[in-house]
Amino acid sequence: MTRKGISMQDDFKLMQYKTPVVQIPNDDNDIYIKRDDLIPFSFGGNKVRIALEFISDMKKQGKDCIVGYGNARSNLSRALANLCYQFKIPCHIISPADEDGTRIDTYNSKMVLACNAEFHYCKKTNVKETIEQVLKELRDKGLKPYYIYGDSAGKGNEHTPLRAYVKVYEDIKGQFDYIFLATGTGMTQGGLLAGKAIHGGTEKIVGISVARNSIQETAVLKNSLECFSTRIQKIDCGEINVEDAYLCDGYGTYNRQIEKTIHQQLICNGMPLDPTYTGKAFWGMQEYIKKNKILGKKVLFIHTGGTPLFFDYMNGIRLLEAPSKEAVEEAVIRLENRLVPSLTDRKINISQYSEKLAHYGKVWTHYDMGKPVSIIAGYFNDETTRTAYLSMLAVAEEYQGKRLASSLLSEFEDYAIKSGMNYVKLEVRKHNFVAQKLYNKFGYKIIGDASDTSYYMQKTLENLSGGGH
Repeated sequence: MTRKGISMQDDFKLMQYKTPVVQIPNDDNDIYIKRDDLIPFSFGGNKVRIALEFISDMKKQGKDCIVGYGNARSNLSRALANLCYQFKIPCHIISPADEDGTRIDTYNSKMVLACNAEFHYCKKTNVKETIEQVLKELRDKGLKPYYIYGDSAGKGNEHTPLRAYVKVYEDIKGQFDYIFLATGTGMTQGGLLAGKAIHGGTEKIVGISVARNSIQETAVLKNSLECFSTRIQKIDCGEINVEDAYLCDGYGTYNRQIEKTIHQQLICNGMPLDPTYTGKAFWGMQEYIKKNKILGKKVLFIHTGGTPLFFDYMNGIRLLEAPSKEAVEEAVIRLENRLVPSLTDRKINISQYSEKLAHYGKVWTHYDMGKPVSIIAGYFNDETTRTAYLSMLAVAEEYQGKRLASSLLSEFEDYAIKSGMNYVKLEVRKHNFVAQKLYNKFGYKIIGDASDTSYYMQKTLENLSGGGH
């Protein structure tokens, strides 16, 4: 019994949630959102449905302990831990660091700990060994552990999580031309594809990959569907569509376009998206529709959840336009020492410099806990040559490596294009090879000497060739 008068089997039946499908405004297509983020348990999301399938399978196998896998951002780890606490099942999570070796805390990871689940930390390079060690330790304690992905190599249980979205497909079949969703582990897209095969569906199911390239993810999905076909029901795997053009640099990374998508959907439709999964997927869907000139179709986006990650994003580093001369001066004072040479070394009056920027230019800064940690500033008033002038770009030392410079340049260039500029021009010291390398990476070329000690660098903006940005 889990609660007085209610068995675990009854709980599972109660948790087969139907979530709303709502339409949002769009001029070119009928866009609908299936709000699985509104599942009323543990902040919802697709991983609640999937976690229930794992726990049900665990019970069928006579096991008594769950071992999951996921890093700090994992929605599945949070859902598993929360359900295991409710059903009084010991829960252990194998948790690797990010690809670069770093580890972060998120609201998801905090909720895992709040539910008395135990993290077992490891590196990406020793996941298999860590799984085997944890399973052995649990067996030595007299427990019967169930590893959600099968064996320590992640094989053998691919079919179980697919059941969750086979059931969801039954509710949405035959209603849409396209179905889009975030694809990470492939469990949700695999379930939809299995459902489509079972029911003879005709819609195109497009997974916007948030972690792997298309070849890798397609192979994962094909293997999962073959496992489903062998273990549960014979199906034809059919066409598998995975789009990897919107990965950025991989799992957990995002760009300024994704940030703007999150902001737009929040203010226009009251819908929270997160940068790891749904924000990246929604932006990818929009770009895919535009690229493929899809018009007049019924399109469904499955909002697979991740609300805690939305709050991580909102509570984290935010890029904003500096709201006042005082805000500009604060950012300049805090960051001018990152310039080579600094404004102070150049004997520039910082107050006058800031006032000029605030009055005649535009300034954007990243804020963390109310403090400016980056700045980009410049002018967009040269209507003769249609050239925007980048005056200052700096990122605090402790925030290096977080892609803030990329975000700043993207914002600056977007505004330049909207302002009718054809070029962005800047000045860089000849010995500042780090800055030259950064600008060159983003398409800036040296066009000549600005002085004996500095070069001019310039970039041609995409609007000259009629392209988008």
